[in-house]
Amino acid sequence: MWLKGVKLLEFMRKRALLFWCIMLLSVLLRGQEVAKMGQPEKEISIEECQQWAMDNYPAIRRYGMLERIRKYTLSNISRVYMPEFGLSGMASWQSERMELDLKMPDKMNVSMDLSEVEQAQNFNLSTVNMPISIPPITIPVSDRDRYGISLSLKQTLWTGGRMKAGKEVVEREIDMMRAGLDVQLYEIKERVKQLYFGLLIIEGRVRQLDRTDEVLDNLRARAEVGLKEGVVYETDLDVIDVERIKYKQMRVELEAKREACLNVLSTLVHRPLSRKTKLRIPSVEVGMDGNEIKRPELRYLDSKVKRLDADLKMQNAENMPKLGLFAIGGYSKSGLSTFDSDFKLNFIGGVRLSWNFGKLNTLGNDRKLVKVQQESVRNQQESFIFNTKMEVLMQDAEIRKLQELVKSDEEAVRLRESIRQASEVKYANGVYTISELITDVNQALIAQQEKVLREVELKMMVYSKKITLGL
Repeated sequence: MWLKGVKLLEFMRKRALLFWCIMLLSVLLRGQEVAKMGQPEKEISIEECQQWAMDNYPAIRRYGMLERIRKYTLSNISRVYMPEFGLSGMASWQSERMELDLKMPDKMNVSMDLSEVEQAQNFNLSTVNMPISIPPITIPVSDRDRYGISLSLKQTLWTGGRMKAGKEVVEREIDMMRAGLDVQLYEIKERVKQLYFGLLIIEGRVRQLDRTDEVLDNLRARAEVGLKEGVVYETDLDVIDVERIKYKQMRVELEAKREACLNVLSTLVHRPLSRKTKLRIPSVEVGMDGNEIKRPELRYLDSKVKRLDADLKMQNAENMPKLGLFAIGGYSKSGLSTFDSDFKLNFIGGVRLSWNFGKLNTLGNDRKLVKVQQESVRNQQESFIFNTKMEVLMQDAEIRKLQELVKSDEEAVRLRESIRQASEVKYANGVYTISELITDVNQALIAQQEKVLREVELKMMVYSKKITLGL
């Protein structure tokens, strides 16, 4: 009995220790969650968003694909000087066979002139006729069926510069495709810019609404005191409440727009963004003096011209001769000898020179066609530069206009705020009605919103110029 009690106490002690360990662990985890929730969101910049968006864009994976294409294609071209082997077999039957029909007489006389022998030996001989017997002659006849198997070998010695020209064509083609991909990814910057500055404008308008809510809350508090004292009407409170409802509706619209912009931007950058995310205002120089254009479109067009240069070199190489060795060995019946009907080994080899003159007929026109294509691409470059400069001039004019408006907005905000404060004093003294006061409050809010809007528009226009120039 005593042992059972000891075991029970030991079991309860272990259970209690486990319970307190679990409680302590849960408290620590909860504390970490609270601390994490209490931490402010990381501040992000427009440059970070643009880089994240380009890294997340599906087309970014094509860079790696292009490098693999370059590697495999150049490897194939480099193998043009490797020997080429081929194996072939043949089995045939022909309706006719080659025969040689020779009809020889059984005997024939052969005449010999022995006058020279007579003179040399002092003999008196005359012409001698001797009968000669010719044995039968057997000539092999080819069979109608033929069989054979052969192994061929080709070794290129000189390609006329085709390998070097082919490698340059591949390099220029891949460079052009990479430049085109750069153009496609550069467009992502414009999307991010629109969303980012749109969010900055929304945040600025929300801050102004917060300021307006404070003003209306103070007015309502004063109106409630005046109502108790009998110096204002109850409808004054209604007028203030209507304005508060109107601004609350504006806030709902702004929050919906901000939520939509955040969702789209979050999808582009592939990172979670919320209302707590702080957007850093871009620090761009208003007066950028340099107007040098460094857009990726120009690099793409330049790579296109170089690609056409590679085509010209390939055309020259295609009209050069090719030199190589060849060898064919086989085991066949009636192979190299027409009258041989036995299976035998055979071999043939030599040097081969090939030169296609047919392309020379169109070589001149082909070169002229490539030159015209290059001129067309250069014309596209000039047109792009011209249009970009025109766009920059318009952006410069817009920047100067916004600079002047921002300066005047500062003075307008100061005056509108002074008028609003004076209107509150007049309303408190019974000189102003609540409608007149609300009008001045609205005008002050409009002036502040216009100032915030133009400040962001100015930075956005300067940043747009930066993107237009490709800086």
